[in-house]
Amino acid sequence: MRVSADQLGKHLRTGLKSCYLIAGNEPLIALEACDLLRAVARDSGATDRLVFDVASGFDWDAWRIDVRSLGLFAQTRLIEVRFPSLKITQGAAESIAEFARDPGLDVLLVTLPEWNKSLERQDWVQAIDANGVVVPVSTMSRENFVPWLRTRATRHQVQLTNDAFEELNARAEGNLLAADQELAKLALLAPGQVIDAVTLVDLVADHARYDVQALWDAVLRGDAERVRHILRALRGEGEEPASFLWYPIAQMQTLMLASEQRGNLSSFWPTRGVFGSRAALYQRALDRPWARLFREARVVDAASKGREAGDPWVLLERWLLRATSPKLVERFAA
Repeated sequence: MRVSADQLGKHLRTGLKSCYLIAGNEPLIALEACDLLRAVARDSGATDRLVFDVASGFDWDAWRIDVRSLGLFAQTRLIEVRFPSLKITQGAAESIAEFARDPGLDVLLVTLPEWNKSLERQDWVQAIDANGVVVPVSTMSRENFVPWLRTRATRHQVQLTNDAFEELNARAEGNLLAADQELAKLALLAPGQVIDAVTLVDLVADHARYDVQALWDAVLRGDAERVRHILRALRGEGEEPASFLWYPIAQMQTLMLASEQRGNLSSFWPTRGVFGSRAALYQRALDRPWARLFREARVVDAASKGREAGDPWVLLERWLLRATSPKLVERFAA
């Protein structure tokens, strides 16, 4: 069964299927689709959650044993398998297909950072399609971006004039995450107000100095001092790493995928929400060890959620400094 991301909520109200694939080029929409599925699974009795981040050398035989092993009391579990790219090994494909056809009591959620038509022909995707739900998250077109902005503004209870929508559209450059962050800020800064373009620019200029995109851009530019400065500001404003860590992780996935591409990347960047001058910024950063850095994110993520010892802010800073330039870790060690 194929269901669009915006129809997933309606589908889930009819009942939970045994397996799901959420694959997409829009990190914000894919993340929210996953969060919605997790909430419904939890409400349906899947209180246990097993998460597997697939990396090079992943042991699929051990995975089969893990997911087929029941605890003392048989109960529904949500089993998540996260692939960092479209490089799916034969062992992975066979394991996922086998489980999708016979999940037992469990619910399987597979995520991919990209969707393309070639996936439809793969046996493991067809197994999920036949026994569960495939949710492809395609890159949003420029034509659909403004209508999406209007819907999102309503969701945030933000009232914008037409010229304000045009201004926000120009600032976001098709980046859904950036647009959503701006709307969230406007909801806090001007509740109940009708915001025109001039007011929007003033509010954003005064209060958007240390957003997550600025942090990530500093990483790409190799500006370690600014990375530390923005992190201190975010911490001072009461932010928690768990609330924004997903964004740099998603951007690392984009860079991993880009590193696997051949030839000119000009058509690739827009599929990942990277437009205009920012594409050159990503292009210049391709030679960094993004696959290794992506694997290291697991430790930071676990600490930010209290599942592993360590100060998440310290771990986050060291991790981002390694992404800025591996040679700078010692110089900027806390």
